Amino acid sequence: MIPRKQWLIAGVLLVVNLGGAYLLDAAGLVEGLLSPNGATLAFLLPLALLFYGARLLLLFVVPGMLLGSAVLWAMDRQAKRAQ
Repeated sequence: MIPRKQWLIAGVLLVVNLGGAYLLDAAGLVEGLLSPNGATLAFLLPLALLFYGARLLLLFVVPGMLLGSAVLWAMDRQAKRAQ
């Protein structure tokens, strides 16, 4: 069976990445960090941390996860053919 769980995780992280970039731009992240207000900063800082965490996962962890799952799937498929 094709490793769908890993592709689902990658898709969710891609949506969080694209949606988070749009949301942070619409919320005015740069302006909020340059002139901090308590309420604005309390909203923007966790959102920015979530966005950048998802971006790091998407760029550095997900490619290896997808490649590893594809290799394991191919090896499992080849072993089933050999039997």
